[in-house]
Amino acid sequence: MTPLITLGILVALLVGLAAGKAWERYKLRDGRWIDRRRARESPHYMLGLNFLVANQIDPAIEELGRAAEAAGDPLEIRLILGNLYREKGQVGRAIQEHQALLQRPNLRKLEHANVLLCLGLDYRRGGFVDRAMEAFSEVLRLDPGNQYALANLEKLHEEQHQWAEAYAARQQLAAGEPAVNQARHNEILAFLENEIGLEALKAGDIASSAERFQSAIDLDERNAPAHLNLGDVRLRQGDPAEARAAWEQLVAHSPDRAYLTFSRLEASYDSGKFPSLCRQLIASQPQDWRARLALARHLRDQGDAGQALELLFDALAINPHGLALHQAIWQTLSALSLPPDLVTRYMELTRNAVFYVDPHICVRCRYRSTELLWQCPHCHEWNTFVEDRVSTEGDVLKAEG
Repeated sequence: MTPLITLGILVALLVGLAAGKAWERYKLRDGRWIDRRRARESPHYMLGLNFLVANQIDPAIEELGRAAEAAGDPLEIRLILGNLYREKGQVGRAIQEHQALLQRPNLRKLEHANVLLCLGLDYRRGGFVDRAMEAFSEVLRLDPGNQYALANLEKLHEEQHQWAEAYAARQQLAAGEPAVNQARHNEILAFLENEIGLEALKAGDIASSAERFQSAIDLDERNAPAHLNLGDVRLRQGDPAEARAAWEQLVAHSPDRAYLTFSRLEASYDSGKFPSLCRQLIASQPQDWRARLALARHLRDQGDAGQALELLFDALAINPHGLALHQAIWQTLSALSLPPDLVTRYMELTRNAVFYVDPHICVRCRYRSTELLWQCPHCHEWNTFVEDRVSTEGDVLKAEG
């Protein structure tokens, strides 16, 4: 190869590289070349981002608006501005901003999909469910497998109680995820299977509902409502042994949710078996105050109020803030004719207690509820509620040790 040819190849490579860099930096719009970097280098752009990080929406909108004007209204800044209007509650303004972006000529496929996704979020925030579904579906047509569009479609279907459609969307989400994330997808699919089973049960299709509940358990053996519902269905079908087996599986796989089965198992068991179950749970989970409460109620009903009260005092040391415990203690003290020494002991144990009605809190959004919910009504995430228990002095000492 002659030096002249080599030089020509090098020149061609340099020209190609320069053209590529120019294409990356500049974009032709409405007959004008727009410098993409100019927007990002603008002090208004940087100020806007700083305000955004500080959660100061109004000054962020003002600075990003100036940056957009200075740089020729680049799409990415206008997209952000529309999203900020939505977060501020100005849904109509956000919709106008994003609809205007869709009218721009020569939008690339991915840009079109991103604008539609933001528009779908606007519609969802504004309560325009059909339009939101249409926008997210169009995103998937342009960008199949778009995780954000699928996730929002699933939530929209859940909010409308369209469980089968939500299940299909979650399956598509799971299909594009690595194996390490499949456990969470199966957990959500199990809850959706359970909801489909409940719909079948309401429609009177008991056999189909049982299949759905079993499918939910196969997806996630820790799914508490599926175990409970399967046991209830088996009992309705006249098979108490299978019902007990379903409830006992819940105790085995999710001992922290075992208390959900207590009333069912106590009614189903022969004499002596229920106390044995409670004692096993107490031995395996020393902080389980609910098992102590259930055993105490059982013993009190059997006439052993003294032992019941000791169990309740033990439970009170673990969770002095549970109103259900205090109610049970006063009922038991009344059954013992309010002995002064035991009343005094109770008063000492509860001197600094604040009473809660068995509070539960969502670990995602901090929404509070007086009952255990399987789906948060605020953030709509599945299986995020835990018991919100104030730490006792014993807990603090144990943590420090």
